[in-house]
Amino acid sequence: MQLKRNGIASALGLLAANLLSAGPALAQDNGDPASGDSADERINAYDETASEVGTTVVDSAVLVYRESGHRVRAVEPVISVVHNASNGDIYSAKFTYDTLTGASPNGATPSIYPQTFITPIQTEPGPPDGQLAVTGASGTFIAPARKLPIDSGFKDRRKAIDLGYSTQIAPDARFSVGVDGSKESDYRSISGRFGVTSDFNNKNTVVALGVNYEHDVSKPIFGTPVPLGSMGDSTGEKSRVKNVYSAVIGVTQVMTPEWLVQLNYSYGRSTGYHNDPYKLVSLINSADGTPFWYIYESRPEKRIRQSVYLGTKFAVGSIVTDASARLYHDSWGIDSVTFELSQRLPVGRDFFIEPGVRYYHQTAAKFFRHYLTLEEPTPDYVSADSRLGKFSAVTFGVKFGGKITDNLEFYGMFERYRQYGKSYYSDAPGALSRLDLFGGMKATSMIAGLKVTFR
Repeated sequence: MQLKRNGIASALGLLAANLLSAGPALAQDNGDPASGDSADERINAYDETASEVGTTVVDSAVLVYRESGHRVRAVEPVISVVHNASNGDIYSAKFTYDTLTGASPNGATPSIYPQTFITPIQTEPGPPDGQLAVTGASGTFIAPARKLPIDSGFKDRRKAIDLGYSTQIAPDARFSVGVDGSKESDYRSISGRFGVTSDFNNKNTVVALGVNYEHDVSKPIFGTPVPLGSMGDSTGEKSRVKNVYSAVIGVTQVMTPEWLVQLNYSYGRSTGYHNDPYKLVSLINSADGTPFWYIYESRPEKRIRQSVYLGTKFAVGSIVTDASARLYHDSWGIDSVTFELSQRLPVGRDFFIEPGVRYYHQTAAKFFRHYLTLEEPTPDYVSADSRLGKFSAVTFGVKFGGKITDNLEFYGMFERYRQYGKSYYSDAPGALSRLDLFGGMKATSMIAGLKVTFR
């Protein structure tokens, strides 16, 4: 399924990290393709965990993610261990295990007739009878008439580990370094990072720089389909590689004892294989709007991302308001904006509740198409992946938690996410104008966690 590529694991991981780390949440939405393989807009908060010197903090959580309509379902246990040495050094480790089942849109348009989809043929020799083997993530499946084609056979597991180290290199500067690796049945990823933070102006101003390199290998069971190749054709190479280089620079300023502001700029460049090997594009008969056949998507092998993040925290007594905005642009033509607002409210001495809302909007990639007609020339790049289309999304959520004892804390979160977009196109040919082409979704996320401090 390639959880990392789909952004599902990335979204889940960020949700968990928002609670596992001391910092506020990133301005990011589930299903936001703009964040698929770029650096976080914040310097890695996980490497900068603040705690008492000489303590070890064990933080564990379970995240459950579920999309409506019997689509993707995921469970993600996460555990992190952070040791704050007596000399100020910080050692950290984080372990994640994802399991995913359910259905995922394959990019094809709906039709007034049932549609049959097949996986590519492997180029490796097949059974002893000399026939080529036909295998894939889910094999052949039939999509019902008038329904968005959704392959319900996707299943995968992901194991990931993150190791970090942070040390004081000067009275006013800290250096951090980390590595991360993850493994799925059809995807491998390894990355390395380092960051430097420096404070001055009586520690009221902090400047931070982070750099990250990521190496990803896509290795579907049936091999990587030839871009723009016909559905079911022999695959090309067994695996394809993508390299991602990213950096973020930021400034955090304490304006008053109750108010701080953060401004970050991030830049990312990725080269190599960006396609989703499971996504198709329908070839439509322009006379009646019925699908004639299907081809595999083709995306550019280069992508440049840029974003600006502005966040602020303001406290009135024990009530803390957190607001942020993020502007994003990439070379594929996607522009997006994210606004987020939350308010942390104390409940008694040891507990809190934090309601929040997030709004996200993006334009479509310049090569996004719901379909191609048989008469038009096939473009070099085309994708019907709904994550690259134009849509808006709203998330409502609430976090809560508190101290059970001085050394034991619990926390939780509930979020409801929904995408909005255009469903019907009057200029679509034939019956296609009366069918819902929007592949958006609704999802629910829940987290339950426990943190133990050993002194």
